[in-house]
This record gives sequence, C-alpha cells and structure tokens, in this order.
Amino acid sequence: MIPPPLQDLTIRVAALNGPLGDRVADAFARLVRGAGALAWARDQLPGLLACATEFDVLSHVVTEAAALTGAPEVWAVRWTGPAGESASLSAIAGKGTSDGPMAVGAAVLAPAAVSRSIVARVLKEGKPAFSDDARAEAELRGAASIQVASLRSLGCLPLGRNGVLYLADPSTPARFDADARARLAALCEIAAPFLARSPVAQPVVSTLPDLIGTSPPMRELASAVRAFAPMPWPALVLGETGTGKEAVARALHDLSPRKGKPFLPINCGAIPDELAESLLFGHERGAFTGADRRKEGIAETVGEGTLFLDEVGELSPRLQVKLLRLLQQGTYTRVGGDRELRFAGRIVAATHRRIDSTGEYAFRADLYHRLAACVLRVPPLRDRREDIPALADHLLARALSEVPGARPLGLAPDALAWLQVAEWPGNVRELENTLRSAIARGLAGGVDRLKATDLGGPVAAPVPPLGPPAGGGGRRPEGGMSDAPDVAVPAAPADPTNASPGALPSSRPLATAPEAKAPFATATAAGNLSTAVDTAQRARVYATLAACNGNKSAAAVQLGVSRQWLHRLLARWEQA
Repeated sequence: MIPPPLQDLTIRVAALNGPLGDRVADAFARLVRGAGALAWARDQLPGLLACATEFDVLSHVVTEAAALTGAPEVWAVRWTGPAGESASLSAIAGKGTSDGPMAVGAAVLAPAAVSRSIVARVLKEGKPAFSDDARAEAELRGAASIQVASLRSLGCLPLGRNGVLYLADPSTPARFDADARARLAALCEIAAPFLARSPVAQPVVSTLPDLIGTSPPMRELASAVRAFAPMPWPALVLGETGTGKEAVARALHDLSPRKGKPFLPINCGAIPDELAESLLFGHERGAFTGADRRKEGIAETVGEGTLFLDEVGELSPRLQVKLLRLLQQGTYTRVGGDRELRFAGRIVAATHRRIDSTGEYAFRADLYHRLAACVLRVPPLRDRREDIPALADHLLARALSEVPGARPLGLAPDALAWLQVAEWPGNVRELENTLRSAIARGLAGGVDRLKATDLGGPVAAPVPPLGPPAGGGGRRPEGGMSDAPDVAVPAAPADPTNASPGALPSSRPLATAPEAKAPFATATAAGNLSTAVDTAQRARVYATLAACNGNKSAAAVQLGVSRQWLHRLLARWEQA
C-alpha cells in the first residue's frame, strides 16, 4: 500500500495529467513493494549466515520460498560448468513429490517435474520468469513436462551463477502475486553471495533426511528410497542392528505424500505378547480385565500416516496373522469388538533377522511376501568405510549440539584413521556412542581435537628390547604386542587371514612380505621363550602388513601400536 503522502501527490499529478498519474502511482507501488521485499529478505540473513555448505543455503532458500508461497513444488538447483551436456550437478534441495534429480539434459539440470522451457528462458534472459497459467500459454503449450503434469502456476528465478529457484503449482492458477514475486527475487539476490562463498557442496544423497554418505551402497539406498517413497505399498527395511533402519523409514515417510501426517514407530520386540494386539489395534470396553473404557490402537491413531514396525521379526505367530489380514484386506477389529475398521495408513517394517521363507525364525512366508513389496537394504558400516569421516563429523556436531555451552571439537588424523579401520559390529549406533564417550573425555580434558586414544583406540607402545633380557631370562619384553603368545609357536609362517580378527582382507599373497628378513623356522616348541615371542611378533607384523597391502599406517592401527614404533621394529629386524 502506498503511504498517504505519496497517495496525495499521485492524486494531484493525476488531476493535471491522468496517464502520468498512473505511471507515478505504478512507480511508487513498485518502490514500496521493493522496499518491503528487501526488508523481508534482510530477515533471512541470520539463517543464511548459519549455512555451512551449498546444500544448506539451497535448503534455506527452499524452506523460506515454500513458507512464503505455499507452493507444493519448490526446488533449488545448482550445477557446475556450462548449462548443457557437459554440466554436472553441484547440489539440489527440494520440497515436493518429484522423483529425484535427473542427468544433465538440454540446458538444465533439474528434477523430472521441472519445466526445461521456463528454465531455458531464465538462463537466456537472466531474469525471473513467471506464469499464472502455464498450460494455457501459447509459448509453453508445447512443453511436455507442463502438459503431462498439467501445471498452472510456475515461477523460476536465477539463483547465483548456474542455479535456479523453481516453484510450481499443478492446480492453482496465479499463485504468485506481485508481492510474492518481489520477495522471491530479493531472497535469491541476497542468497547468491552465500552460494559463492560455500566451501563444499553437499552430496546429492544428503537430500535424504538423516542419511549421510556418498559410497555406492548409500547411493543405491538413496535411489531406492526415492523410488519407493511415493508408492502406497508396504515396505521392508533390512539391515544389521544399528545401521539406521528407522532413519530410512522416516526418509520414506518424509519424501512421500504422507509427509505432515503421523509417523508412529513401535518396537515389536519390546511389547509383551498379551498387550501387543491391544496396542496395535485397540480394544473395546470390557474386552479384558482392566479394560474400563474403549481405547484406540496405533493403527487407528496413525490415520493416513506411516506405521513403522521395528523388529517385525519378533512378532508372535498370532500377531503375524492379524498383521497379514491388515495388509491383505486393509481392515482390522479392536480386541473384544466385532466392527471392521479401515486402515488408511502405510506400513513400513524393519528387521535385522533373516525372515524370508528360508530363514531360521518362525515367520509366515505369506506375510513376508506381503511386506516385501518394496525391499530396502541398509549397508553395514564396514561396507561403506569411505562414508565414515563425513558421518563422524555429522554425528560429532549433532552430539555437541546436545551439550549446552560445549566448545567445538574436531577429530585428529589418527582418530579418523582409527575410525575407518575399526570393525563397528554395532554400526552407526556404536560409532555415535563412541563419539559421545570421546566428547565427554575431550571436554573434561580441555582438548580441541579428539585423538584415537579418546575414542578407545590404540595406545602407542615403546620400542621393545633389542634382545633377551640380561641373564637370558624368558621374561616377556615390556611394551611388546599385547596379543603375542607366552608360549613358543610352530615354525610356519602365519596365515594373514588369521592374523587378527579385525584384519582387512587382501588379495596380495604373504610372499610380498620380506621373508628373507623373517627367519620363522628358527623357533620350535623347545626354543627360548624370548625367541618365541620375537618370532610370534614377526609373524603377526608381516602377516598384517601383507593384509594391509604394505600400508604401514593401516598395519600399525591393526596391530595397536604407533607407526613410529612399527618403523623402528622393522628396521631392527632388517639389520638382524
């Protein structure tokens, strides 16, 4: 609205010259609208200042644009290189039902629902483009994406270099009024410098909530989540304990049309059999002793949301029958009731057990096949070790945010090296708890970076004696390897596959170790105890080196010693 003094001036000008008065009124309106848009965009600065990566900036822009306009489809896309066949996706963030990022196409990188025509116009003209009814515009009538999606309101704005903000509404025409358009333009202008300073682009896979990693197994999982999320069918998430099956289930929910509706998790292994049916399906008054009123079950409470059945392999045979009926017919009855109720939600189940027809647990084959419409397999941490640094940083930051007033902590190189070679039988949950324990030690010790010892990793060992103790006694050398046996060993080279429970697999034969410097055959069961210990150390060290393909740093971590100690030990053996 134009302020009263400017309105009076406009009226006086219009009294003298009508067309000039209209132009003055339009200019004043644009000026006021632009000032309001800049003031609104200025309020976004604190959120943009908190963004650490390119993906964070795009996510903030998407969130604010969606809140401002209410558009069901909002995407922010950035790419590197020219906007053509040689371009590559840099980062993407979005809110909507479109299915994931596409490969590079003609002049645009975008989700499938993004209109290439309107993006091409923005790239060519370098200014925002909007349409109040795209499917009726002659210029856009031939665009396949617009006609297939039957799009009405469209908006596309430049976002820094090689980027766009794209908004669409398939059902509501003229969604983006003049004020919204001005604010969107101001938002993109104020966000552009933050994109230019962002040091690292977040991987595309991180557009999935709480799933961190760019390894091939995680990319495959992310692709499956995007494919299965919009589907109405049940889903089954398989994975070892601690791999993040609930995070996958939540991602399925958040990327589905059910987002905004309830997501109710229930641990099937933690429910007593006598209460499970009532908890899941509810009960009528008087159904059993203590049932003094009717109670809704989770299947009713979840409505059109997602019911997540964690550890579904723990369900009793009776509950399996009830769940099968729910999946087959979409109906259930309360305990003690006779009226069928309709289930409108989606079931996502998870288990760490093998529950198919060849599994060792008593699980109905027909129920398994009902649940297995969409199967997702979550990889264990040992199968995606390249994700551990990024995952550890994410978990470290999240844990520190839970400690009021905690100072920043980082991970030292030896800590990262140890994290990447540890076995992690408890997977991500074990890694997170290890980091929490290390944070407590680090904060108490006043350190800035967590070391391997803070994480429970190896402690550097001193150099062992060069020979047997004075007097030829058989005392075990101090500082020797903790797993060296106290008895003589057979006179055969150690098998690298049995060198350590945590040894890394290797295709390189043991013959690559310097056998000429390792006289394994000198010790027998009747030999000197000190010689036996030294022989056992040599066997273990060379076997671990072979398993680590000659990498001394990795071998030192496997052996639980420092790299310097290992170098000195090898040098002593080579001089012997």
